[in-house]
This record gives sequence, C-alpha cells and structure tokens, in this order.
Amino acid sequence: MARIVAGRLFVAGQLCLCAACVPAQTPRSVDSHALSGITLAVPEPADARDTPGIGCGIIVQDLSLRAYRVAVVEFSNAGATVTNEERAPWVLKLAIREATMGAENVPPRRTDPPVRQGQPDMPPIGSPQASLINGGNDNADFTFDATLAHEGRVVWRDTVSGHAKSAPCVQAYDKVREAMREALDTVREQVIRLVHRP
Repeated sequence: MARIVAGRLFVAGQLCLCAACVPAQTPRSVDSHALSGITLAVPEPADARDTPGIGCGIIVQDLSLRAYRVAVVEFSNAGATVTNEERAPWVLKLAIREATMGAENVPPRRTDPPVRQGQPDMPPIGSPQASLINGGNDNADFTFDATLAHEGRVVWRDTVSGHAKSAPCVQAYDKVREAMREALDTVREQVIRLVHRP
C-alpha cells in the first residue's frame, strides 16, 4: 500500500513539474539576407542595471557578455557582418536597463514612505527586502536602451523591452534570456527597416 501511495505521489509531483514549465516562445523568423553587405558594429552592451540579481535569488554578473553573444547571433542570422569595433558604417550600442523575473512582485523597501522602523533586532533599514512568497514571479522582463548610428550620426534611439511567461521562479535565467531574445528581435527589425530606408 505504501508503495502505491508513494508511486502516486511521485507521478503527481512529475505532473506538477511538467505543468510548471511554460514552453518557450517561437523566435521570430528573419530573412537571412536582410542585412547582406552591411557591416554592423555591436560593442558589448553596457550593464546599467541597479543590481546583478534577476530575481528568484539568482545573480548574473556577466549578463552584458551573454547579451552580446546573443546579439551577434541575431544580426549574423540576418546576414550582417558583425564586428565589435566602433568604426563601422553602422554602429548599434545597447545598454541593459532591466533583466528580472517578476518585476510586479518586488516588495516595497522599508525606506519607502511611510518609513517602517521595525524592531531593534531587524536588519538595517537600508538593506534590500525579499519576498517570502514567489507568487507573481511569472513574468520575465528584459529592457535595452538602443542607439543606432550611421556614419557617426544617430538615426534611431529607443528603449526596447522583451517579455516571457513562466511559472513562478521556474527556469528563471532561461526565461530572462527568452525575454532578451524578444527584445533583440525587435531591435533587429528596427535596424533592418532603417538600413533599407530610402
């Protein structure tokens, strides 16, 4: 009897785990010749985040390098010759503004008005506060500031975001990376449009 109950609990646990996984979005298709003949400089993005944490207790210190690698693949897939030198005819500069799971679940700090002092044995009032419950950590958000220049003249500047759905704190980095890819797809579409603008 105990084996049957244990078996049923195992199966139930596996089903819950499968239900927790949210399939990745299908990447946007791109014409592999859309940027043929174009040399595009893409320096490593600046990391302008307030913290290296992406939520769910996960820290990604080298996110700018990871974003750079994805950007090189994204633009190479569109046919561009990608370089990290800034002397190309076209230069795309990116800065990471946000990369997080569950931005809607970030709790207020005790320094937010009204200030809540708490008991003498509580952590310092300026220390980061963490949510005890991960409910709500089901939206990955990734935001770039993007600037495209042609022959030294800025032709486009915008803030671009990508999003991905997830179960709370499941596959946190994978989902943030999925949101990053969606943001880069949007940037790539803008670059293609501007490069071919009359």
